[in-house]
Amino acid sequence: MRRPHPPSSRGCASIPVHFENSASAIDFYPSSSVGMVFISEADTVEGCSYKRKVARLRKARSVRGAVIVEKTATSAQYFLDVQKFCVGNLGLHLVPVKNQSEAAAFLIQVVYAEGKLDSNPFKKEVKRESSDPAVLAAIMSCRGVGSSSARAILETFPSLELLCKASLGELTSVVGKASAGKFYQFLHDVT
Repeated sequence: MRRPHPPSSRGCASIPVHFENSASAIDFYPSSSVGMVFISEADTVEGCSYKRKVARLRKARSVRGAVIVEKTATSAQYFLDVQKFCVGNLGLHLVPVKNQSEAAAFLIQVVYAEGKLDSNPFKKEVKRESSDPAVLAAIMSCRGVGSSSARAILETFPSLELLCKASLGELTSVVGKASAGKFYQFLHDVT
C-alpha cells in the first residue's frame, strides 16, 4: 500500500501530535499542554468506568489535566462522589456542565484562551517586584556603585541573603571588576 505524501510545509500550520499509553486516557486536547476527560451523565450514574479514565489523566505527565462532568437532574445525586474522587483524591480541576452543548462551548473557550497568551493568567510571566528602596539605597551608599549597578545587583541577587553569599566572581560578572571589588569590600569589610 502506498503511503500518502506528507502535506507541503507551505501554508500549513504545524499540529502537535500527542502519544499516550492508553488510547482512552484523554478525550480532548484543547492545547499542547492541557488534556481533558469528559464524564457523561451515564458514566456518573454507573460510577466506575470514569474512575479509571480520570486516574489515567492524572498519571499523564505531559499535560495539565481537567475533568468536564455532565451534571443533570438525574446525575446530581452522584456528583458529590465524582467531585470527591476528582478533586479530593486526585487534585484535578472539575468543571460541571449541564449538557454536551455546554461542554463543547467550554472547550471552545479553553482553546481560545490557551491560544491567547495575554488573556490566559496562568501563562503570563510573573513580573518581578520592584526592589526595596531601602536596600537599593544601602547598595548605592557604597562608593563607586551607581544606581544602574545597584539595580543590576538586585536583579541578580534579589535577597540580602543571596547578596551576602555572592562571591567576588559572581559580582564581577554582573557589574564589572571595579564596582564588584568595591561592593564586595563594602559587604565583607575586607581591609
